[in-house]
Amino acid sequence: MFWTRVATSIILAPIALAAVFYGSPWFELVVAGMAAAVIWEFVHISNKDGFPPRAGVVLMTTLFAVVVAGFDLVLGFVVIGFVWLGLFFTDRDVDHGGTSSLESALLYGAVPAVCLIAVSEMGGSATVIWVLAVVWGTDVGGYVAGRLIGGPKLAPKISPNKTWSGAAGSITAAALGGTVVIYWAGADWSWLALVLALALSVVSQFGDLAESRFKRRHGVKDSGTWVPGHGGVMDRIDGLWAASPIAAVMCSVFEGGVKAW
Repeated sequence: MFWTRVATSIILAPIALAAVFYGSPWFELVVAGMAAAVIWEFVHISNKDGFPPRAGVVLMTTLFAVVVAGFDLVLGFVVIGFVWLGLFFTDRDVDHGGTSSLESALLYGAVPAVCLIAVSEMGGSATVIWVLAVVWGTDVGGYVAGRLIGGPKLAPKISPNKTWSGAAGSITAAALGGTVVIYWAGADWSWLALVLALALSVVSQFGDLAESRFKRRHGVKDSGTWVPGHGGVMDRIDGLWAASPIAAVMCSVFEGGVKAW
């Protein structure tokens, strides 16, 4: 399993980095592909009826929103919001004190995808690489520290394999990865960049735990089988999907990306 995970990462990481470097339309295509896979898995996990026609609306909306965001970020979010409201007000099978699985699928699949486009637009490719380095560092650091050190469980009822030592390893590796990218991008190191990397690592870990809780609630071990050694696409990018909206907010609040921080 370990070497399968390593081999898969060696194959997928260069594809993701190449899409970031080459930019539009390759970056949008990769993001759209991830979003489509996330929605496919989310719907199949949460919906006993498989992939109903309304789920097709969710999928097409997400793809369209990603394409539109490449030209106009605000319009991309408007598309998501408009269709979400349409689903909400036409869904007769849900008490409107909450949301249906399809409405949740749209938010979970589309919003982080458009936020990744926003990070690229506002912070440039270097900031997207920084986000990837922080998230990947979180994953790798947590896995290695958890295996080597072990110790008390972080959230045994949600994800029995996660430990506090793994959480510490995640934050440490994320800080290191973010710092390396900042120097690679020719930017000056700052305490702000370090704090943002640590915060993004924590958010990424919460995203991982949230996805684990979602799967446990529906009695599923893996979100799919598309990524050998990892499970499904949701299993592989849950941290990134949680981190991307926060990264977009960071770029907006602090006006730019890693070169400005």
